Amino acid sequence: MLKQKATLAVILASVSCVAAQTPSTPQADSAAPSQVIMMVNLAANIDKGIDAKKTKAGDPFTAKVSTAGKLNDGTIVPIGSLLQGRIDSVTPSENKGDSTLVLTIDKLQIKNGKELPIKATIVSITSTTPTFGNDDKTYDPSSYRPGTIGDNKSNGQNSQNGAPAGPHPIEGLTLSGSPKDATSATLTQAKKNIHLSNATQIVVSAAVVPAGAVLK
Repeated sequence: MLKQKATLAVILASVSCVAAQTPSTPQADSAAPSQVIMMVNLAANIDKGIDAKKTKAGDPFTAKVSTAGKLNDGTIVPIGSLLQGRIDSVTPSENKGDSTLVLTIDKLQIKNGKELPIKATIVSITSTTPTFGNDDKTYDPSSYRPGTIGDNKSNGQNSQNGAPAGPHPIEGLTLSGSPKDATSATLTQAKKNIHLSNATQIVVSAAVVPAGAVLK
């Protein structure tokens, strides 16, 4: 199960450390102390499909929050709030090669409320679309064929062995990213184009970063 609170902490510092032997100066005395910002995990579903073959850099995308949360500044995030982002770059698959998407989420539209700038990192991406075996094919009700109990060879409702009941990894898709990165994630799909449907669930580690703070 997804945890509501991220264990990830981002250290924010606005000044460099000063050696103990260095004489005190008015500038050093007025320096702001370091802050520890606790990032909060928010689960969300992609609102509209994203396809590496069709999308382009600069295209916007949104994801609807599916689990309520509370940000580090005390802001309550109800279900139905929107994470807003953009496609930074896209490399479609060619000749059965890999495809990549670089994404950034930088705003949160609170349901029936204000819009906030946020720092966000995608820490998980899964799908709720049923698949069968390792072929990554979606179940098609029209393909149902009657079979005997325990017959896993027939293609139909009586042959759902191996179909995940909940969110499951997307075969061949890898995710990389860090809170220190300017972007939220880089996705790489092996040997085909990335396709994220509205059955795609992401977990975003998010926080409101104070103005003027610098990520270290």
